[in-house]
Parts: sequence; structure tokens; C-alpha cells
Amino acid sequence: MTPPRPSKWIALALLVSAALGCTSTPPAVTPRAENTPPQSTPPVFALAASVADTAEDPADRGVASRITKVTVYSDRALVSREAAVALTTEPTVFRFKKLPGWVDEGSVRAATSAGKIVDVVVERRFLARSTDEGFRKVEEKHRALLRKLQALDDELAILNAQQQHVESIKVFSVEKLEGDAVTKDIKVDTYGQVIDFVSGALRKTSTSRREVQAAREQLAPDVEASARNLEELRRLTKLEETTVLVTVQGTAAANASLTLTYATPGATWEPMHEVRASAADPDWVELTSFAVVTQTTGEDWSHAELSFSTQSSSDSERIPELEMLALGKTQEVTRSVTRQVTSFSSAQKKFEEQNRHWNRMNQASSQRVSEVEQFDQSYSSNLALLERVQSKTVQIFQGLQTRGTTAHFIAKDPAIVRSDGRSIRLRTGSSRIKAQRRIIAAPEESLNAAVTLEMANKTGQPLLPGSVARYQDGAFLGMTDIDFVTKDEDFSVFFSVADQVKLTRELDKHQSSLQRNARNRMQLSFVSKAKNLSDRPVTVVLAERIPVSENTEIRVSNVKITPNEKPDAKGIVRFTMTLAPREEREFRVSYQVEYPPSLVFDVRRKQMQSPPSPSPAAPKRKIDFEERLIDIEQQF
Repeated sequence: MTPPRPSKWIALALLVSAALGCTSTPPAVTPRAENTPPQSTPPVFALAASVADTAEDPADRGVASRITKVTVYSDRALVSREAAVALTTEPTVFRFKKLPGWVDEGSVRAATSAGKIVDVVVERRFLARSTDEGFRKVEEKHRALLRKLQALDDELAILNAQQQHVESIKVFSVEKLEGDAVTKDIKVDTYGQVIDFVSGALRKTSTSRREVQAAREQLAPDVEASARNLEELRRLTKLEETTVLVTVQGTAAANASLTLTYATPGATWEPMHEVRASAADPDWVELTSFAVVTQTTGEDWSHAELSFSTQSSSDSERIPELEMLALGKTQEVTRSVTRQVTSFSSAQKKFEEQNRHWNRMNQASSQRVSEVEQFDQSYSSNLALLERVQSKTVQIFQGLQTRGTTAHFIAKDPAIVRSDGRSIRLRTGSSRIKAQRRIIAAPEESLNAAVTLEMANKTGQPLLPGSVARYQDGAFLGMTDIDFVTKDEDFSVFFSVADQVKLTRELDKHQSSLQRNARNRMQLSFVSKAKNLSDRPVTVVLAERIPVSENTEIRVSNVKITPNEKPDAKGIVRFTMTLAPREEREFRVSYQVEYPPSLVFDVRRKQMQSPPSPSPAAPKRKIDFEERLIDIEQQF
């Protein structure tokens, strides 16, 4: 009996089956041990070092030097390196190598303890070049990995296409089965061939897909690490290092100390103070000053002699001279002073372009990739903090120079200041000085009386503007601020809240009124009270104020003060009294204000135009007298 002839759809299945049998095997991927990490970042930096060292002549090796002194300014640091050298009667070239690429070339100076300096030359070079053999090897290795990855992706695409073909055959067979079931008998053997083919093809395709995907997952980390290495190496082609060549000639063969000094951006500092008091010795306090230094210069300062200056290292001082002061219609003379771009401006630009990667390179040379990524995050935050502090200190120190004041401080303790942007606090002075405690109250400003420390600056050095940390018997009370205090000058510091004094202040509406006419007339009477809640006498200085009009349209009159005191030129009235235990006293300030009604509209328009505070932490804007009048009007 002749076997039945296969139908067209079975023949199609057999044709596709033959095609599936021709599937190429996935490209081989060299297996990596389970616990072996992919290629990491450090080899890139090792490559950069090897590129520099292999082409180096032994005679060109740099001298061994260390940073011994650093002077930190508001926007830079002046660094001094020292090296022990052997001099001869012939000129000898000594190389200070591997300095950051943003060293200020115009600031480079050299000095020697013996002989004489013949010449100083500054050279710069890139850490890597795209033509270096090591660079080409990394690049070729990355391309080979990409080719393997692309081959696996192509194989996945072929398998996906095969699966779609098989799925199409499955759909076609179902539709054919439904048609044949109506018109003819269906043979089980014939349909079984199709089922075996479809299931076998799908199983084979799925197995191949899993193998290719596993190979791809194993290869992907190596490709990512290779791409990261190549990107780091490309950055090295834009990263410079500085070499300073110092030629020295001795009068005789001798050992000498060679000093190299240069300025670099990426450093700043800000002043900070501490005041510590003790209940056992209330008449004396310990006042300590600090310099909080932050630096990302690209070099660590290890136990160097550190000093801090408020002087601008770039501005030149000039003799004060007066010129003609002409009045009337004279010929206008326009004088334009253009500041030349200094070498430090160029150094600052290089710093901004290269600093992040230079410090990252130094960090990555001895750490794992995960630690380098963590360093990137913290470094970005530290660098942003440095920029904010630098902007603030530049303004503060410029303000000191308008007074003709500069100050220089030396760190009292050795320290290591790393180039990672982390702030380090260094002590610059500490003195035990006499302090008188006073209780100051200004109920209009705050209902908390303040304990202040009245002192004279007997520290032997000026106190710079900055924050002050307050401590009582070792307990931290909070922060306050001080302005510039020169030597021997009297000053006061907020120390704590006087909890034993209770303050109140309110508008006495029975003796206050408001009349709205062609000119508004407001009669105001404020009552303040101070009560001693403790069991011992307390001396309090309470301040009130009478408005002083600087506007001819506003007139203040009928001033009455109880107890009778006279205000000073600023309108401030101070009451000094000693309150017995549990005693309460009352103080009254009354006055009359006349002003035009249009003043209200002018103030409200100004309030609408003034921008809101940028953040809740921003300092509050001072409210002028006109605005206070508007607020008081709403109480009537």
C-alpha cells in the first residue's frame, strides 16, 4: 500500500526544520571564575604611570621632596616643597615632578640654602596620549569585547526570528486542522509529525537562547569595565601634570636644601571660635580660635607648617594719593582700569577642568571601583561646600581690607589635610580672658532675655568675623556670631538665654488710638514688664525705642517715658535695674505719629514687589518703621 503523500503545510514544516538544523553555534566566551570581578579602574591609572615611566631616562627622575609649609588664602594656597640635594660646581638640573597641572606658573619660586639658582623652568605634559602603545592596547581590547557582544546580540536576533517562524507554523497548523476537520479525515500520524516538529523546534530554540543569554550576561560586566577604563584613559589624555626644573650651581661640592614655592587654586579657610565658661569660675572664659580649612589642590598636606592669611595674594597695595576734585562743567575724563588676566586665572581654569579627575585618579589608584564611586559622591558634595565657603570668605576678607586690616595666623597643632575636600579644624589661638556677664532684654525684638559676655580682646591677635560655639561646663549651648574685633578692643558675645527673667510687651489699647483724616494720627502706648523668677537678685538692662523720623512727611511727638529716661540719638532708651527675687517692674513708652494716608499704599506696594525669602533658613529682613505702622494699624 502506497503511503499517503504529505500535505503542503507538512512540507513547509519539514523545510523550516531543515533550516533550523543549519543554525550556527553561539560564539565562544571565555568563562570567568564565579568570584572573579570584572576588570576594574585601577589598571588604567597604572597604565598612565607606566607610560610616563617607561620613556623616562634615569637621569631625568625627579628629586624626592615633601610639602613643609602651606599658607592658605581665601581662594588659593601657597605651597613650599623641600628636597635634599647634592650640589657641584657645575650647574645641575633638579626636577620636581608629578605636580598638579594647575600650578600657577607665575608664582613659581625657588631658593637654596647653598650655591645659587641659575634657572627655573616650568614644563607641562599630558598623562597619556592616544598614540601610546598602552592606550592602543586598551582600545583594541575594548573593540574585541564589543565584537563578541555584538556576535551574541546577532545570535539572539536569529533565534528570535526562528522562534517567530515556528510560532507562525503553529498558528498555520491550527487553522489547517480546523479546515481539514470539516472536509476530510485527519490522520493522527500526520498531525503528530507537526506536533513533534513544533515542540522540538521551540525546545531547541529556547535552549540556544538560554545559552546565548548566559554568555552575554557573563560578558557584559567585562564590556562595562572595559568601557569605563577606556573612558578614564581618554580623560588622562586631557589631564596634565607639572614638572619644575630648577638649575642650581654650588660654589663647592656640598649638600643643600632646595625649596620650591608655588600657588595653586582649590583651597580656602574660614575662621571659627569657641567660648567655654564654667559655673565654678564665672568671671573667666576660655576663648579659642580655629581655622576651618578645606582643600582640593591635588596634594595632601601631611604635617606641614600651616598658616592662614586674610590678605589677598593677587591684589597689589598702592600708596594713598588724592587727585583733583573738579566741580562744574569740566571736560569729562573717563578712566578705565582693565585688570589683566593673571597667570592665576589660567591656573584656575585648568583647575576647574581637571581637578575632579586628578583627585579621583589619586583615590582610585589604591581602591576598588565601589569605593571610587563612593568617593565621587562625597567629593562632589565637598567641592560644592568648598565653593560656598570660598565665596563667603572672599567677601569677608575683602571687607577687612577696606579697613586696612590684614591678619596672619599659624596652626598650633600638626595635622594631615587631605585633598578630598573634607574640612579640617585647626587651632590658631587660645586664651583665658576676663568676662563680665550681663542680662540684656529688648522685649520689642524678643521675649527672651539674653546673657551676654562682655570682654576685652586680650588674646594677642585679632578675632575675625565668624561663628562662635558656646559651651557651659562642657555642655554645648548653640552657635552665635561675632564681627571683627581688633586687639584690646571691647566686644560682647551672646552666651545663653536668661531663663530667670520673664518678659512681656503689649500695646495698651486703652491709651492708644487711630484717627484717619487728611493726615492720620496714631497715638501709641507700649507696656513692657520684666519679672525675676529666681530666688536671688538679678540686674537687667532693658531696651526700648522711640521712632526717629527721617521722612519729612512723618512726625513723631508727645513722647513720654516711664520711668523717666532720655533716649539717645538713635531713639534707644535703656533701663538698668536690679530686680529682687520674684519682683516685677513695668515700663511704658508712649508717642504720637502723624503721617499721610498714602503712606499705607506705598508700603503695601513695596511689600508686593519685594521678593520672598529664598529659604526658611535665610536671615529675616529688617522691618522699617513704616511697615510697623501698617501692622499696628490692623490692631485698631
